[in-house]
Amino acid sequence: MGPRVYSPREATSAIPDLIRIFEDIDRIKDRLKQVKSKMDVLEMIWGDELQAETNPDHREHIHYLEEIERAKKDYDTATRKFADLETVVKSVEQGLVDFYGVIENRLVFLCWRRGEKAVEYYHQLEDGFPGRQPIPAEELAR
Repeated sequence: MGPRVYSPREATSAIPDLIRIFEDIDRIKDRLKQVKSKMDVLEMIWGDELQAETNPDHREHIHYLEEIERAKKDYDTATRKFADLETVVKSVEQGLVDFYGVIENRLVFLCWRRGEKAVEYYHQLEDGFPGRQPIPAEELAR
């Protein structure tokens, strides 16, 4: 059995789930950025001495390392949710997600970009985002 094939309407109904996943990823990335900046400061101050257990900031550094590992696991969990929806993420940074669909009796990718209210575009499987075109009105109605 292959991947799920969505109608444009079904793909559009999945948008709230995609938004939540991207919001989770945003929070994780913000958390990573904050931890990384704190680690950068400690590394600027101490350099290699930060690795020594006798260093006064060693435990804090270890705490940040553990936080980074937790954030990586949270990121992996969040991105797995795209697979659970049987979507194809083309770019997390750009917020591009494709759904397998059928337009004019041909297997295509229904294309969604973060910020769009509905899935209204598609492109051929071999094309990318630049090749996307509007879904014909009769196909949107299905």
